[in-house]
Amino acid sequence: MKKIILILISVLALDTLSAQYYYVSYPKEGKNPGEVNTDGENPSQLLTGWSSIWTGPATSNVEVSPEQTIPFTFKFNGNTVTSYKACNAGFVTFDVSSPLKPSGFSNLTLPNANIPDNSVCILGMKPINNATYKSAIVTKTFGTAPNRQHWIQFNFFSEPNIQNGWTYWSVVLEETTNNIYIVDMKTLCVTSAGQICSSNIKMSAGIQIDAGLAYTIAGSPNLPAGDISQNLFTAKDNSYYMFVQGTQAANDAAGYASTIPDFFALTMGSLPISGKFKNMGSAAISSADINYSINNGAAVTAAASSVNIAKNGTATVTSPTNWTPSAAGTYKITVWLSNLNGSADPNGANDSVTKTITVLDNYVIRKPLHEVFTSSTCGPCVAGNRNTDENIFPLYNADDYTVIKYQMSWPGAGDPYYTAEGGVRRTLYGVNSIPNMQVDGGWNGNAQIYTSALYDQFKGKPSFIKIDATHTINFKKVTVNVKITPLANYNNPNLKLFVVINEKLTTKNVATNGETEFRHVMKKMLPDANGTVIGSITKDNEKVFPTFNFTVPGVTRLPLNASNAINVNTENSFEELQDCEVVVFIQDVSTKEVYQSANSVGTVLAIDNPEGISGGISVYPNPATDMASVKFNLNNTSNVNIKVYNAMGQLVETLDNSGLVSGTNDIKMNTQSYAKGMYTVQIDGEGFTASEKFIVQ
Repeated sequence: MKKIILILISVLALDTLSAQYYYVSYPKEGKNPGEVNTDGENPSQLLTGWSSIWTGPATSNVEVSPEQTIPFTFKFNGNTVTSYKACNAGFVTFDVSSPLKPSGFSNLTLPNANIPDNSVCILGMKPINNATYKSAIVTKTFGTAPNRQHWIQFNFFSEPNIQNGWTYWSVVLEETTNNIYIVDMKTLCVTSAGQICSSNIKMSAGIQIDAGLAYTIAGSPNLPAGDISQNLFTAKDNSYYMFVQGTQAANDAAGYASTIPDFFALTMGSLPISGKFKNMGSAAISSADINYSINNGAAVTAAASSVNIAKNGTATVTSPTNWTPSAAGTYKITVWLSNLNGSADPNGANDSVTKTITVLDNYVIRKPLHEVFTSSTCGPCVAGNRNTDENIFPLYNADDYTVIKYQMSWPGAGDPYYTAEGGVRRTLYGVNSIPNMQVDGGWNGNAQIYTSALYDQFKGKPSFIKIDATHTINFKKVTVNVKITPLANYNNPNLKLFVVINEKLTTKNVATNGETEFRHVMKKMLPDANGTVIGSITKDNEKVFPTFNFTVPGVTRLPLNASNAINVNTENSFEELQDCEVVVFIQDVSTKEVYQSANSVGTVLAIDNPEGISGGISVYPNPATDMASVKFNLNNTSNVNIKVYNAMGQLVETLDNSGLVSGTNDIKMNTQSYAKGMYTVQIDGEGFTASEKFIVQ
C-alpha cells in the first residue's frame, strides 16, 4: 500500500512539473516564429488560404467562435487537447465547454475569473470601427508534419489608446514542441482625422491555467506593442513570445544566427569564427566556452572573453582562435557555446549555428554605398550632410565609394526634389525619420555620427563581385552599360542590380533648413526603383545586362514642395543633365545587404544647350507681379517655341515668337492673370532645350 501511495505521489509530482510554463521573448524580431508563416498581414478579406471563424463590426458584443479542431496532436499544460474556441475579446480557450467570457472588451488582469480555464490571452483589443473592413479571427495551418504551426490571427482589431488605429495579434500552436507563441504583428495609432499618432496599446497577454494561476508577459496588463512606427504588411516589424511547457533552466544558450560570411578569400589569411546566441535560461550568462568544428571534425574549444548575455537577450560571441583554410572549396562551420556559467547546458538540441562558407582564391575591393535620406526642410539633416560631404568623403578618393541622396517628402512640406522612387527606397529600409543613412544596407544611423573608422570598416569588407559600368549623355538621352563579373557562384533570387542617375550638385531645391547646395541628389532609377533581377551567375563568367536607356521626359519642373512631386515618367527636375553621375549597385532586397557598388565612367557627347542658345535664359523681375520678361541669346535664327508651365506641369501660355532674331531676344509676359506660385518658362529650338523658373506673387 505504501508503495502505491509513493507511486501516486511521484506521478502527481511529475504532473506538477509539466503543468507549468515559462516564456522567452523575441522583441522586434522582424520575422515570425520559425519563419513558417510568410504570408502578408492585410485585412482578412485580402488573405489567401485563411479561414474566417468569426467576423464582425465595432458594434459586436463579446462573442465566441464555433469549436475548431486542432489539425495535429497538441498538448496544453501537459494534457492532450483536440479543439479550441476563439473569443473576439482576445483569447483562445481549450476549455470548449466553458460558458465564461468577459462582459466587455478590456485588458483584464490575469488570472481572471471571467476567462475560461486553459486559455491563451491577448486581452484589451476590440472589434474595429471601419467602413471598409470588419475585424475577423482567421486561421491557417502552415508547414509539414511533424513541424506544423496552426495560426489563430486576430486580424484588424483596435484598442482604445490608439484611437481609430488598428492592431493585429496571433496565437500560434506548434506541432511536436507543443510551444505556444503570442505574436505581436502590427499596431498603428491613427486619429479620427486620419493622421498618424504616437500612442501605444495596453494589453494583458499570457496563459491562464485557471482562475488562480496564470503565466503573464512582463508589462501586462499594460503590455505595449513592440513597434507602432510603421504600417508594414509583412513580418518585418513583428515581435513574439514563446511559451514553453516545463521549468526554465538557469543556464541555456541557443544558437540564434550565424555571423560567418558567405565567402572568404585565401589571400585574406585567417577567418574569425563567431556566432550569435540567445539566452533561453533564467540567469544571465557571464562566462562560457565557445566551440567550432569544420566539416564535423574535431572541436576547437576556448574560453570566450567578455561574455554578457542577459535573460532573453542575444549577443555575438567570438572564438579567440581563428580558422585558416588551407585550400579553396566549400566548408561547413558549426559553432556552439558550452560550460555556461560553469554549468552544462541541459538542452543540447538548440545549441549550435551552422554556416556553409565558400573559400575562394581572391576578392575585389569593396566600394561602400552610402544611401542618405534627407530633405531641404530638415534642420538636423544639415549637420549630417556637412559631416559626410566635408569631413569624411574628402579623406578618400572619390571613386572609392558611392553616394546617393534621396530627398524626402517631410518634415513639413518636404523637399521639391522628392520622387516616388525615393519613397520606394525609404520603404525598403523602413526609414521613418530623417536624417538617416544606410551604408551597404548594414549600417542604419545618422550621417552626423558617421566616422572614418566606420567607413574603413565597410571598405575593409571584401566583395566577390566586380562591376564595370559606363554611360553617355547625349542631349536628353542617358545610356548606361553594365557588366558584372562574379568571383563566386550566386543563385540568389533576391539579388538585384540598381542603376541610379544622380545630379552632382543642385541649388534650386532650397527650402527652410539653410542649405543652399545639395550633392549627389537622386533624380531617376533605371528602369525604376524596383531594380533588375540578376538571376543565377557563375564564377568568373561575365554577365552583360541589356543597355539601360533613359530619355529625359517632358518639361523641367520644380515643384513648390513634395506634395505635388514630379512624375519621373512624364516630366523631370534636372537642373543640368551634363552635371549628372550614374551609380550602380547590387543588393539582396531581402537582407538589404549591398554586395558591391560602383561609379559609372561617363562621357558627355552633347548637352541640352550645345549651339542654339548661349548663356541660358533669365526671367526678370523675379518674383514678378503684373509683367515679366524672358531674356536669352540665340546663336542662330531658328524655329523656337516658348511655353510657360505652372508648378503642376500644365501649359499656361505659349508666347509669341514671331520677332525672334539671332542674338539677344527679350520677350514680354503679361503675368497679371497668373495665379500666385511657381512657373517654368521653356524654350525649345532645333537641337536644344532651355528652361528657367520664376515666381508670380
